[in-house]
Amino acid sequence: MKSKVILFIRVALIVMLIVPSINLMLYGVSFYKDELWGLSLSKNKVWAWNKSVLYNINFTQPLLNKFLYAFGISANPANVIIGKNNWLYLGDAHVKTITVKRTHTTATNSQLAKKIGLATKAWAQWLKQHGVQDYRILLAADKDTIYPEYLPNWAQPVSDYAINTLLANVSPEIYIDTRDILKNSKPKFSQPLYYKTDTHWNSLGGWVAFHHFMDKIIQTEKKLIEPQIELVSTNTRAGGDLGRFLNISGFLSDTEVMLDIVNPKHIDVEKYDFDTSQLLGAGGNAPVPMSRVPLLIKSKNALNQKKVLWLRDSFGRVLSPLMAATFSEVLQLHYDVVDSKRFVQLVNTFKPDYVFISVVEREAFSTHFSNFPPP
Repeated sequence: MKSKVILFIRVALIVMLIVPSINLMLYGVSFYKDELWGLSLSKNKVWAWNKSVLYNINFTQPLLNKFLYAFGISANPANVIIGKNNWLYLGDAHVKTITVKRTHTTATNSQLAKKIGLATKAWAQWLKQHGVQDYRILLAADKDTIYPEYLPNWAQPVSDYAINTLLANVSPEIYIDTRDILKNSKPKFSQPLYYKTDTHWNSLGGWVAFHHFMDKIIQTEKKLIEPQIELVSTNTRAGGDLGRFLNISGFLSDTEVMLDIVNPKHIDVEKYDFDTSQLLGAGGNAPVPMSRVPLLIKSKNALNQKKVLWLRDSFGRVLSPLMAATFSEVLQLHYDVVDSKRFVQLVNTFKPDYVFISVVEREAFSTHFSNFPPP
């Protein structure tokens, strides 16, 4: 017994020495001289390590999460669930995306779907009266809708979940559903259309959806031209946002599909803050992250000299180079920050030829889409 106690004490002392040593290497916290103790680096500040940091064991979390991941266990199941073949999916912390699809349509879903349908029709009429030639909404399919085969068995969706009720209440001329085209395109490519470790589609999935979207629009806007795309290569990238939720993105790898726009070949965009007209950048045609302030993307070599007001979310990132190649002016903004008043102001100020909204499936029931235009 005595030897076991001595061994325990020795191990505890070793741990008490090792943990601070690791933290001394990993964390540097700047303090003024009168804070705690430490090594002086300047007249005003010192590098010191607070006692709470010295014995912090957060550095073990990625290792623990990686260990659990190897056994198919998520350390953060509210945000991430681990599927088959190392596919990761968004958890219920985000609009209960898993539960909604495992649940049959509710009366609440039906009521909201009817309201969104009426609001959509009202906006279409209002926009037409204000000179907009076409109004379309691109429904970006959730990853688990397109790749349910990699979901855990318990997370499989039912056939009549809420999104089907929504689509039954809105005009198919306005809402362009990408679910079937993405499902049917899966066997045509050797690479997946979505990242395994991220919530989003990749550039290949985005292009399939965009091509379908443009095909629908060109049926009525026959003079429009869409860009031509070429699959260039695939690269390996680090894990995506779902990996970051688990703090193991550095341990994971994913596939990046590289596409090239071959017509028009050279697109150099100018990016402006729409409200201030300030030039924010120029050159190239890189993907534009989602923004909560209106960004105006101008591309003079675009295929169509048309103006588009585009309300979007993060799924629009890989679509943005395609939009810039297709339309000469694209004003983009996250739909979450656009109420009816702001929407009207943007339409009246920008005077777009087209108004497009792209929304990921799980956000399609957002109350923003049930707002009506002014009387």
